[in-house]
Amino acid sequence: DLASGWRQHGSNCYKFKSETMKSWSAARHDCVEEGGDLVSITSQAENTYSLGYICEMTGLIQQAPTGISLWMGGHDSITEGGWEWTDDSKICVSPAGSPDDYFGEDCLSILINGGYWNDDNFASMITNNVTV
Repeated sequence: DLASGWRQHGSNCYKFKSETMKSWSAARHDCVEEGGDLVSITSQAENTYSLGYICEMTGLIQQAPTGISLWMGGHDSITEGGWEWTDDSKICVSPAGSPDDYFGEDCLSILINGGYWNDDNFASMITNNVTV
């Protein structure tokens, strides 16, 4: 429903949510309640679009030049280093950044300044998430 804050791009719809800081699981639960899921980036074009959409909707780059993290739907909780999306789509983009399992981190986030992907702990509190 585009009237309730969703935006269509190609065959996907996106909705940016930034009410409070949430864990990966809580952010995903909210997205599923809205009829979507955390964003799955399946192409470089989608990665570029997602970053542009977030910046357009929020102006976050101007607010925080050091970077803001957003949850994505990727995780490697089943097999370390075996990244997969919550919607079972294939990971076709090589993540720029440092998904490195530092202290058992298994959930993907993205830094909007530069588009770098990072892994964080399921319980980490991150401010924003994007629903697809």
